[in-house]
Amino acid sequence: VFAPRLLAQGAGGHIVNTASMAGLVGMQWLGLYCASKFAVVGLSESLHRELQPQGIGVSVLCPMIVNTAINENTVRMRPETMRNATPDLVAPPAGSMKGGVIEADEVGRRVVRAIERDDLYILTHREQREFLRRRAAKLDAMFEEDVW
Repeated sequence: VFAPRLLAQGAGGHIVNTASMAGLVGMQWLGLYCASKFAVVGLSESLHRELQPQGIGVSVLCPMIVNTAINENTVRMRPETMRNATPDLVAPPAGSMKGGVIEADEVGRRVVRAIERDDLYILTHREQREFLRRRAAKLDAMFEEDVW
């Protein structure tokens, strides 16, 4: 919706898409969620490359746990048939989500900074670094001679 309008205006701009850490690393119990968030990351990476020559930046926000009412709203928005389902059918087990909780205003500050710097990725938690390092190491290991 926004890219064609920004292109037509010819004045540059910036698009921020919201994904999740689950768009960078697959997580247990969150397969469908991860699939949709990986799609947002891939779209954002493509748009970043496509729109950069026209002076339009693209960033993708990949937060971990932010202090919002998302869990309560998720329960409220479930179909009636799922509202009384046992917790293991509708949410990851307690303790499976790793990382600290940050405030929404801190996420907002990081988004503004990313727009100003034209960053592609917006990350919110230091814990993300180790998750991403492990993923990159697994990918890199696939190029070892014994694998080929």
